[in-house]
Amino acid sequence: MKQLFRTLAVTTAAVTALIAADPAAAATAPRTESVSITRSGGFAGRTEWFAVDSTNRDEPATDALSVAAEPRFRALRPAYLPANPCCDRYRYEVVASYSDGTVKTVVTMDGVPGTPDALVEVIDLVMTSAALAPA
Repeated sequence: MKQLFRTLAVTTAAVTALIAADPAAAATAPRTESVSITRSGGFAGRTEWFAVDSTNRDEPATDALSVAAEPRFRALRPAYLPANPCCDRYRYEVVASYSDGTVKTVVTMDGVPGTPDALVEVIDLVMTSAALAPA
């Protein structure tokens, strides 16, 4: 696990250095067009959908789109799941769509140790914005 985090940190640092060394590369990086979250499970076993896109004008939506465009989000693995998914946890499927046509999907659940901050941040921001301006 430590090796994984070390590798991720080195990769993130390398990508950041490349972007800093070549501002044109940063300018051509794809924009986040939308982020949607499907939240399912929990005590009631409900499924809910939250989304933001460039038409949302509130700060949480703008921040969610920005974080989803960052290298730290783009470098996330496809899943951060617990060994035992049991017992009234929410499951989140986060789907980010980019201006170059690519799509990033990441799945996680509540309370998974080591869930990256960028993933938690995008989930919180999208759900906050969606509460303010339902998708």
